[in-house]
Amino acid sequence: MKIYIFRHAQKAMDFSGDPDLTAEGHGQASTLLDKVLKNELPAPTHLWVSPRKRTHSTFRPLAEHFKIPLTNQEDLLEQQGDESLQTFRKRIGKLLEQACESKNEVIFMCSHYDWVIEAMSIIPSETDLSEDHFHHWTPCQCVGFEIEKDGMYKFLEIRRM
Repeated sequence: MKIYIFRHAQKAMDFSGDPDLTAEGHGQASTLLDKVLKNELPAPTHLWVSPRKRTHSTFRPLAEHFKIPLTNQEDLLEQQGDESLQTFRKRIGKLLEQACESKNEVIFMCSHYDWVIEAMSIIPSETDLSEDHFHHWTPCQCVGFEIEKDGMYKFLEIRRM
């Protein structure tokens, strides 16, 4: 079982509250598909996205190519204005636990900068996920883990598109 956590591709600057991607962001989404097709990343069996346009657009090329639905996961949303850090972390932990229940799957999750940063702080791993390169997330960057039988996350790779 593998989990790949992505920050969405480059978002457009608008004031809608739910911006889509820039042209560069759409290019990053295409590059992501290319990396999978070249076997540089595993082929996903599930595509989990937050309800925001930018996460959907990041994974849309994968969804269309592999005929996998985009699954909205409210728990992938960024921290909400009235949500405490403790509640936010519990929400992230709950989703990570849910993902670990899958067997022989490759789950790609697409979320937001703050979600990814907090996930790195609570993921159980022998790798020190507090190191600097786990705290500077460029658009469409991902981290991959293999989930071991004891629930530990074995670090596989970190990659930029």
